[in-house]
Amino acid sequence: MKKNQTLFAVTLLAAGLLTSCGSSSSGTYGKYVTLGDYKGVEITKIKSEVTDDTLQEEIEYLLEDNAEYNEITDRACQNGDMVNIDFTGTIDGEEFDGGSATDYDLDLGEGYFIEELEEGIVGMETGETKDITMTFPEDYGEDLAGQEAVFTVTVNAIYEVTIPEYNDEFVASISDFTTTAEYEEDLKATLLEQMEESNDYMAGYDALAAAVANATFSGYPDELYDSCKETYDAINAMYAEMFGMDVEDFELSEEDTKAAVEEMVYEKMVITAIAEKEKLTVTDDEYTDYVNDLYADYGYDSVEDFEADYSKESTMEELLQYKVQDFLVENASITEVSEDEYYADLYGDEEDWDDEDLEEEELSEEEVLLDEDLEILDDVEELDETDTEETEEATESVDTETES
Repeated sequence: MKKNQTLFAVTLLAAGLLTSCGSSSSGTYGKYVTLGDYKGVEITKIKSEVTDDTLQEEIEYLLEDNAEYNEITDRACQNGDMVNIDFTGTIDGEEFDGGSATDYDLDLGEGYFIEELEEGIVGMETGETKDITMTFPEDYGEDLAGQEAVFTVTVNAIYEVTIPEYNDEFVASISDFTTTAEYEEDLKATLLEQMEESNDYMAGYDALAAAVANATFSGYPDELYDSCKETYDAINAMYAEMFGMDVEDFELSEEDTKAAVEEMVYEKMVITAIAEKEKLTVTDDEYTDYVNDLYADYGYDSVEDFEADYSKESTMEELLQYKVQDFLVENASITEVSEDEYYADLYGDEEDWDDEDLEEEELSEEEVLLDEDLEILDDVEELDETDTEETEEATESVDTETES
């Protein structure tokens, strides 16, 4: 569950950015958009439920977050250790993009690196340098697939990882609770609240997507397109920074980029049109309450500091989007489904995938990325390892840059 919830946090951020382009001050888009059916649209919504497995996963993440790392110098590294390494990758004697890094922390045995390379590191000692020859998998990526590479690896330090025992004493040391039962009851309630918030937003966004699909368009203002293009570029920059990649890795063809930006434009116009038709507005009091509740969560000391980075206009537009989505959900025909059913509708059932699909899925979650520039294959794994606070900090940082 946490993987999907964390991935949703990223999707939620991008979705929110989509509607930040444009300005309500530009007036109505009535000459460009004709609304279709937007009331009574049929959507599915994930049923919020915290299972025992979900609870156990969160507890395991908690224990990992509180692990102790003790540097050791009297033995070689082994699976379960964290090592700090420098490495340089070459093919036919030439370094390749993304194949080198310094002061890189690697958890041995977690599958972050390609197995052949990681196995070569196991058994090295602090200060040791070693050449490890490996072959990239045939489906790794067209630039590196099937090629033999040599990685020169130096182990800077070895840390033994000690996971704390989960008991009443541990719970008391990291929370206001004295027993695991009390802690789990509160954790379950917190998770359920987070799930409901996420699932409500997803339902609203699906309802909005249906409204956009049912609308008809006859052009758009050039200034709205330009504004959405800036937001589109900001989203690519966000993902590039989040995954440690070059922004060029997210660039599409000129035709596909235009289509993607136009989708943002149409969504913006539909939000504005529905708000006008249903007389949905955001008051100054609602804005003030929202900012007062939010600024501390974003790491600001005051409302003034928050408003120095976030324009009132963009925040009001964000709130208007939420109002429109809430309205659409209130007037939608909703079917609640399990999380598995919801994603099966989007991506299909796993049993329907062919062997190649399964190999690609397995690779994306288990194979490594040698450096920041290659970590797209491991993005799901990396996000799964990131705690909620870190994810929020990363997304909020991008919000600040794109909304100001």
